[in-house]
Amino acid sequence: MSRNFLVKSLACLAVALAASVAAAEETQDWRFGGDAYLAGRTVSATGENIHDLFAAGQHVTMGSPITGAAHLAGQNIVIGARVGGDLYAAGQDIDLAAPVAGAATLAGQALTVKGTISGNLRAMGQQVRLEAPVAGSAVIGADEALIDAEISGDLVLGTKTVTWGDGATVTGKVQVYTDTPGEVTVPSSVAPAERVSIHQAKEFEEAKARPAPARNYLIETRDWLGGVLVVGIVATLLAVFAPGLMDRMRRRSLAHPLRAGLAGFVGLSALVGSILLLAMTVIGLVLVPFSLLGVLVLGFGGYIVGIWVIGAWLHDLIGRGQPVTPGECALAAFGGAVIGALIWIIPWVGWLGVMAIFLFGAGAIVLRVTGIGAREAMV
Repeated sequence: MSRNFLVKSLACLAVALAASVAAAEETQDWRFGGDAYLAGRTVSATGENIHDLFAAGQHVTMGSPITGAAHLAGQNIVIGARVGGDLYAAGQDIDLAAPVAGAATLAGQALTVKGTISGNLRAMGQQVRLEAPVAGSAVIGADEALIDAEISGDLVLGTKTVTWGDGATVTGKVQVYTDTPGEVTVPSSVAPAERVSIHQAKEFEEAKARPAPARNYLIETRDWLGGVLVVGIVATLLAVFAPGLMDRMRRRSLAHPLRAGLAGFVGLSALVGSILLLAMTVIGLVLVPFSLLGVLVLGFGGYIVGIWVIGAWLHDLIGRGQPVTPGECALAAFGGAVIGALIWIIPWVGWLGVMAIFLFGAGAIVLRVTGIGAREAMV
């Protein structure tokens, strides 16, 4: 039942997205860097030299071959030309009638695959018809499934009913998950009995809920020390080669710690929110990678700055004053890195402490960039 809910939710999401970008009758067509960004009520992707395709609408048709990946969302989707990379499509009705050079990921209500897939197939729908060869493995979830093609890898099938066509063969293993295992059979022409297993659908959920393997404390210690080493080295380099910048951010954040934490929260929230807003415009998708990069830079940079502030404060607390020489900077940086790593391993609340550190440091960066609090910090 959960599979049906997920399928319908994905289909509704795709239709809602298509409707939102197709509110105007006029189709928006923007080409940039060899990629095509299309949105409208009825969208037809045509033209030469398209690398990656992004298209959303009520009716989406891909009529020209592309050399890269295709990302499609709509109510009715027809892929009538070759996809040179991977295919991602979500909608109500999806008709894949052309070959895909990479993997295909499909979600909707009625899915029909008539084009050869050179990679893996992942298809989830109420009705799924596979009528073309799959060179890789296939994961199919459907209430009603029709398999009438060769699958060169393994097949995992979650279904209520399945129909095997004359052309259905699976070279690898076949795993079927169903609520009615006594009513589902796999003919020997598809795969011999020793490569076939049929399970209750609930066994799939139980398999995912298996206990985690025993903890390897040696590996965890290695990773912990590796994290301390990376953070300590980066903080040391910044303190040695940009001492003025690090000192100003330290003084500004310590002058108003609550303001710094709030600024970090607002800055990160703005960057994360911009990803959603840019994605909603479709055309703005080209800027999403820059927002993601900004989130990573502000998050990691904020943690480094927060660690440096802690280390410099500790260095001063033990009576050594503010770190100035490279040796003192390294001592402060690694001291802060160790404290941050120790906070992380505190049960239940450690993650809150680490979050406070990188929000505080991110706020110091935001305050430095915006110039807020500069006068107070100089006092």
